[in-house]
Amino acid sequence: MPRTVPVSVTESPGNYLTGALWTAQVKATMDFLLGSGTNGVPRFKGWASTSQSIATGATDTPITLDSEDWDSDNGHSTVTNTSRYTIQVAGTYRVIAVGGFTSNSNGNRKLGINVNGANVRGSSTQQVNAGTNSWIGACSVELALNVGDYVEMVMWHTSTTTPLGTAQSVGFGPAMSVCWISS
Repeated sequence: MPRTVPVSVTESPGNYLTGALWTAQVKATMDFLLGSGTNGVPRFKGWASTSQSIATGATDTPITLDSEDWDSDNGHSTVTNTSRYTIQVAGTYRVIAVGGFTSNSNGNRKLGINVNGANVRGSSTQQVNAGTNSWIGACSVELALNVGDYVEMVMWHTSTTTPLGTAQSVGFGPAMSVCWISS
């Protein structure tokens, strides 16, 4: 069952701060904001442990994230729909994606963040004519998301070489982080 953000209730002047009120008001909010595991704010960081082969064409390809550094609310699976992080707590999130392609001298490259399979305004980066070097991109966006929405990082290329692999190194391989920032 999805968690919810603690909500402070209004108290009347003259009421005393009891242990129960402290726990319900202050402690619950602080545990959510500063806690760890499922007591803290929802957060996820996943990454690809191997290169992914992407066919040529300007069509978004969801990136497989088969490894995790953390997933506080079990919004990601390394077995089913491995490209998706599914929102468990409604709110505004900061999503960051980093990914690269191996060296190739032809075509364009794109990295983006999609929600529920669709492009999001202001959440992509593209390089025209990649030249002879490998390519890495990074993008971030803040999004108001509901429980059940899913976020994916996507990539494409228009190289004449098909397919083209994603970068595989620790610094350039595909990774995505999702972190709750407010209600």
